[in-house]
Amino acid sequence: MLLASLVSLASLTVFTLTQVHALPAGTNSEYPSTLACTARVDTSNPLLPFLDYRRFGEAADAAIAFLEGRNGARKPATQNPLRCDRIRVRKEWRKLTRKEQKAYIKAEKCLMKTKTFGLTGNSSHTFYDDLTNSHAQGFVRYHAGAKFLPWHRWFVWMHGYSLEKLCGYTGPVPYWDYTLDAGPDVYKAPVFSTDPEVGFGDGGSVPINELGGNAGGYIVDNGAFPNYRPNLPLPHYLVRNFTPDALYNPDNRYGVGVSDTFNKTARERVMSAQSFWDFETMIDGLDEPQFRSIHNSVHFLLGGDGQSFNWLQGTPWFGSQVFGANDPIFYLHHGNVDHVWWEWQNKNEKFQYDFSGRPGAVDSICDMLPLNNLGPDVPIGLALKTEWYPQCYTYDE
Repeated sequence: MLLASLVSLASLTVFTLTQVHALPAGTNSEYPSTLACTARVDTSNPLLPFLDYRRFGEAADAAIAFLEGRNGARKPATQNPLRCDRIRVRKEWRKLTRKEQKAYIKAEKCLMKTKTFGLTGNSSHTFYDDLTNSHAQGFVRYHAGAKFLPWHRWFVWMHGYSLEKLCGYTGPVPYWDYTLDAGPDVYKAPVFSTDPEVGFGDGGSVPINELGGNAGGYIVDNGAFPNYRPNLPLPHYLVRNFTPDALYNPDNRYGVGVSDTFNKTARERVMSAQSFWDFETMIDGLDEPQFRSIHNSVHFLLGGDGQSFNWLQGTPWFGSQVFGANDPIFYLHHGNVDHVWWEWQNKNEKFQYDFSGRPGAVDSICDMLPLNNLGPDVPIGLALKTEWYPQCYTYDE
């Protein structure tokens, strides 16, 4: 793959910190060449046939050009590759009609049966495994840092786009606003319904015994995904643990219940951030000793595949917390994390394109989001506005 990329330089798009440069075949006179930044969109190896790799490169050109133009480098391109033919509206799960919920669940099951595109190296895997693999590979590169929000925005979009292109889903992409459920009865949230048509299942009732005993969780044996068996890291039943270990007790830890860290008050605190890095710090719990936050605490709440902090830690089954995307609730959860970021971006015009890393770090809109073959790697700048191609979505509120 590396050799193919080197041979195919004519199909790469090269970004600079101030300008955008396309190598000969794709040169656009509105993007004059400079050589300060060498990040690339590789359109030479389109592994996923339902993606337009060439147009991704063009959109990336335009996004970087626009963002640098805002800083006085030059004006945005006159022809706009970022234009969307339509803007889809994402909705909170309980705002979908039952018909829409059933269609979403059906499409999710379809992804779980769709043949892999070879991203895991195992022909018996599915495209759903391809998605999980993308999240697992290089996990540390896009967690607890500046890439966290844009990487997961793009990843959740890829999941929703795959539902449409591979499984025919045309309804709203849902998110779960858990501020509506935070409190002692959080486990009664609609997403935890055991309804076989529209429920994601609860904490299950069968202790996991993959290793011959209760290893800290229960098989999700109800809802629309009963006894689902993800393949990564090895085939196993989907597991949740609604009675997490003492460190992340759902009711009280140091006088604070875990759901208190993703309630409306916690959300308001995150929304008060005055810079992208402050926002990332608060939403990801980087300023909290136990890392409790709108993002992390929901993973702690789910346990099992959705957390993987201590469940089978150090065993051949789960060595680290990288396989959370095995749990279908993952996408509703990260959809909400993105929803909060989107709302913060739209709160103030100066926040829309704000991006920075921790003090002293060199983080740029030219930095690439490593998607691990789940489409071409794209620059962070392209992910900053959801109404740009190819994401083309907004939220209902």
